[in-house]
Amino acid sequence: MTRTARIDMRLTEEEKRLIEQVSAATGSRLTTWCINPLINDAKRDLHANAIIRLSDEAFDKFVENLDRPLTEKQQQFLAYQPEWA
Repeated sequence: MTRTARIDMRLTEEEKRLIEQVSAATGSRLTTWCINPLINDAKRDLHANAIIRLSDEAFDKFVENLDRPLTEKQQQFLAYQPEWA
């Protein structure tokens, strides 16, 4: 995969030296050493934001509502077959 996009960041000279030093010490290319943790963190954060968290009380109410029988309108909605389908 060819990397063509860029993200410019401002760092202190000390931060830049540290990152260059550690990438050299680990035998990694600077870009690879910087990008891998960013990609992993981005995936983790997107996943965490996609999960709906409920309090115990809200979850109990949610389950209670799932267990209720469907109303007549809900049954009609689920049974509806649009002409275009």
